[in-house]
Parts: sequence; C-alpha cells; structure tokens
Amino acid sequence: MKIALLWSSKDCGLYSNSDFDLLNKQIGMNNGNLAFVYAISHQIEGEIDFFPWHTSPEKLNTYDFIVFPGANQLGKHTDLGSIAGTLAKVTKPVIVIGLGAQAKGFDADIELTEGTANWLEVLIENGKRNGIRNIYTRGPYTTEQIYKLTGVKTLANGCPSHFINARPDLGRRVERNWKKNPLPQRIAVAGGHESWENTRVIEQQLVALMMDPMFPGVYIVQSMDNMIKLSRGLFDDIPDSSFDLLRNHIAPHYSKEQFSSWALNYARSYYDVASWMDELRRYDLLIGPRFHGAQLAIQAERMGCTITIDTRTEEMCRETGVPFLRAEDLAMPLTRSHLKELIKFDSESYDALRAARCARYVEFLKAAGLRPSKHLVEISNA
Repeated sequence: MKIALLWSSKDCGLYSNSDFDLLNKQIGMNNGNLAFVYAISHQIEGEIDFFPWHTSPEKLNTYDFIVFPGANQLGKHTDLGSIAGTLAKVTKPVIVIGLGAQAKGFDADIELTEGTANWLEVLIENGKRNGIRNIYTRGPYTTEQIYKLTGVKTLANGCPSHFINARPDLGRRVERNWKKNPLPQRIAVAGGHESWENTRVIEQQLVALMMDPMFPGVYIVQSMDNMIKLSRGLFDDIPDSSFDLLRNHIAPHYSKEQFSSWALNYARSYYDVASWMDELRRYDLLIGPRFHGAQLAIQAERMGCTITIDTRTEEMCRETGVPFLRAEDLAMPLTRSHLKELIKFDSESYDALRAARCARYVEFLKAAGLRPSKHLVEISNA
C-alpha cells in the first residue's frame, strides 16, 4: 500500500544549522504540528512518502491513498483555495485525520473563507465518490460545525497525538510519576503568544515558578515567528517593537539585555518529537496554553495541563483526557500547591477513554481502507 502524506518533509534534517525561514516552513509555522504529523505517520502501515501541498494531482494519483494531517483549518483565519484546487483533481481517496474548528466559544458558529469552504466541499465529494467516511475530527464541536455547513456526519475522536505512546497503561504511568512528589518541583511552561492578554499574567506566574534555582524549568514555545526566534537566540532578527512585546508578555521587569540572557537560559523550541518528549521527561509538570505541549508531556509519561482559551484547545482536551484549566477561571496567585490541587487526573478513566477512542480510530482507518499499526490495535484492545 502506497500512501502520500501531505506534509512538507519527513523530518527537519540537521536543523541546528538551518535557515530560520526554511525551518519555520518545515514545521508549518508551529512546532506543535510535529506531534500529530509524527503520530499519523507511525499509525498507518504501508509505504509512506511525504509531499508538500503544492504537489501535482497527477503525482498524488499514483498513490493508493492521500492522507492529510489535519489541524485547526476550519475558521476564518485560513484560505485553502489553492489546495482545494489540487485535491479536486485527485481521484484516489483523500483521508483527513485530526481536523479542528476554531471559534471563541462553543456557542458560536465558525466562519469560513470561500477557499476553505471549497476545500471542505472537495473533501466531502472525494469521500462520497470513493464510498468512505474520510474526515476524522478533533471533537464533537468540529463535527457539529461540519454537519451544519454540509449535512455530512464525520467522526469526532480527538487528536491522533493521543496515541503516540504505545503503552495501554499510559494513564497509570503518568499518575505514578505525578504522585512521586507531594508538589510539582521541576515545571516546564508551554509558552503561548505575546498578544494573548488573557494568559499573560498566568504565564508570568508560571515562569516565576519555573525559575526556582533549586528546580529549574524551561519555557517551551511553539509559535509564532518572533517567539520561535526568541527560543533560538535570534535576537537581532526580531524588530525592537516585537522584542518589547515578547518581554512585556513574559518578563516585563527585565531590561532588554536581561531578557535576552533569560531567553538563552530558559526559552526552547523542538524540531523532532523524540527529543521534545525526552526533554519533557525531566519535569514533573508541563503547563501552559498549548495543547500539543501538554499532550506530548502525557505521552512522555509526565503530567501535562493545558490552559484553554478557545474551542480549539478545550475540545481536544475533552476528547483526549488531557487535563485543562480555563484561563478565565484561574484564580491568583498560582503556587505549586494550588496547581497540585487544581489539576485533576484519574488514571483509570484516562486509560479507559483512550482505549475507547483508539478503538474508534482503528475502525475509522479500516473502514477507509487503511491498515492501522500494531500498537493502535493493542491500545484499542486494552
């Protein structure tokens, strides 16, 4: 079975020496994308080749299946007209895994640009033509929104990054590690966005906890351009006004020089999933407004918690059992004991939910004509 996976490249190569723009393009402008792309590429059996979105339909039609790793593409922030034109000419089955919708709240409907609406219609027509259900969403909100727009029912099942770790008892492993210390000692922070005012004070408090000299942590960024540049020490490439925004968001009491030193000591970004997860195993807790940072901590058998700010992140947490706290509900100040009290995790419920979600995932892949990996089947049978 030959599978074309629509992602720019299998890996980032020798990324330590890469040009920033090239590296940023390889990760799709968000390091978190690496989590679900890695997951999908290891969850389907067959000969998998990676192709960028601009690949010709003639080339894609030489494969048995085209797999599209989905993200939060459904919203007014995207215009997928170009890829819609390509996929409209693809006759082979196109399978989208992990598609999400983005809106401010669950009581709001999404808005699509014309290009993204066309893309969604092309996918649905491809599924009908090939007699398969070909869209797997990150949750019921996304599925409901697609149904409202098209009248088509899709599978709501969370993010495939839920199944990176092959162990069926993952929840119990996470809980054992979480209970080793009365309070979380080493804390990693999943950094948000310098424009997110609703998480700013929260992040500043988490950064203060993270910088305990006895138990130093790390500030892991995933997006956007200037935030990632900060994590790579590319200070001269950040405009002064943007640098000030970053400093004001993270550590406003520092001078520019002090903040640069802070970034070199604490700010990090990762370009392959294995090294990212390996780093997370050093910490008791990863917390912040980035779902995939928290998900990778869980997959590394450590506690992760997402500070949710919209439907996109909360939906994925609800569907995968990743603990979450709404930014709007967090009372101050945040302390280690406060976090230990707030973060709820039931390992038995988590493992049962994960097995059930994995069974649905396996069923979806098989029904679409794809072969699920051995470890997916083992988790689903737990």
